Amino acid sequence: MTPNELRLILADALDGAAGRLCAAIVPSAAPEPSAVRPAVRDPLPDVTEHVLDVEVVAQLLGISRSRAYESVRVGEIPSVRVGRRLLAPTHALRTWLATSSSEHV
Repeated sequence: MTPNELRLILADALDGAAGRLCAAIVPSAAPEPSAVRPAVRDPLPDVTEHVLDVEVVAQLLGISRSRAYESVRVGEIPSVRVGRRLLAPTHALRTWLATSSSEHV
């Protein structure tokens, strides 16, 4: 066997191994398209603040101030305490509203 023949045999073997490796890593079948999610409407489109007072949350939700504080107390409305103030992070509130509304659809 000449060196050139040996090189051709090795090249063929490497090409075959490379092809099998690529086929194992990247399957030839196209992946299934992911489920299309419906566009979610922003429940608080006009709110630009990062945190809201519970009173403001009550107004936005159309509930009484006492109901809002009760909902915060039992953990229904996401909130954080900063000193003596109870605040609702807008991001958490948006997530909570989107999750709550999608559970009831």
